[in-house]
Amino acid sequence: MKRHRKQPAEVVAGRFAADLCSRRVVEIELPEFLICALQARLYEVNEGARPHELCSLHDLIESELVNLVSVRDVAELEQSVPGFAQAVQQWLSELRE
Repeated sequence: MKRHRKQPAEVVAGRFAADLCSRRVVEIELPEFLICALQARLYEVNEGARPHELCSLHDLIESELVNLVSVRDVAELEQSVPGFAQAVQQWLSELRE
């Protein structure tokens, strides 16, 4: 299996932005079966949705990834990355709007 990984120990090269609520593009390589699964999940969440309720692929992936972050993770990451908990809180607040 051929994989293209530049730095397996890092998600992105460099430092995190001072504003942890800022966004940046991250390119990933996925096996075709995961892309198929993402497409199926996207169809599922959008079935019967009104135009203003449609979920984008970006929204779906963000939602799935945030489910990987536990309350314990937030507490631990706050120790090494000050402001992490506040960024999570702001993300949750924006989600409710």
